[in-house]
Amino acid sequence: MPRAREDVIVVGAGAIGLASALALRAQGRQVRVIDRGRVGGATSHGNCGTITPSRAPPLAAPGVPLRALRWMLDPRAPLDVRTRLDPTLWRWLLQFGARCNARHWLQSTRARGALLDDSRRRLAEWVQAHALDCEFDARGLDYVFGDARNFDHHVAECEALNAQGIATTCIGGRDYARANPAFHDRLAGAIHLPGDAQLRPDRYTAELARR
Repeated sequence: MPRAREDVIVVGAGAIGLASALALRAQGRQVRVIDRGRVGGATSHGNCGTITPSRAPPLAAPGVPLRALRWMLDPRAPLDVRTRLDPTLWRWLLQFGARCNARHWLQSTRARGALLDDSRRRLAEWVQAHALDCEFDARGLDYVFGDARNFDHHVAECEALNAQGIATTCIGGRDYARANPAFHDRLAGAIHLPGDAQLRPDRYTAELARR
């Protein structure tokens, strides 16, 4: 009996490619997934597996252009731009700088927040509907800080997140250590983000592939 011919080919057997293939099959499509490596063996394998509506604020924010000058000397900085004589690069930098203001920050945060929150809810429904055994946990995430200055900076950001409907809970270091004995009481503090979730990417892609 001849094999049914595919009408969709998905390139890439990672989380996105496999999820797309499964969704297409649910719509009655004949799908083939191709990848030069093993299933889930590339970016999806190294992913930390966090689903974070709390990361809605964009990098383009008030004050970033000045901080970017310091970031150029820090290899761990969130923005790494190697300057060169490239008109396209400088045009992008000027456009990026023009968006580092409160109005554009608010617009982007609201749009990204809605998209990320919808993605998280849909993923929870997806995991349940397909019975994916991937250690999905929707109880939120904790960010723990050892440096008081860094903690205070993020606490200030939490006020902006709360104003946009993104829930946060700031916890003092000793209180957090008391509830979580694995941490010492010299912590600066922790921030609990109840709207975030996590899963194991390797298990998630393996489960998708089995479907």
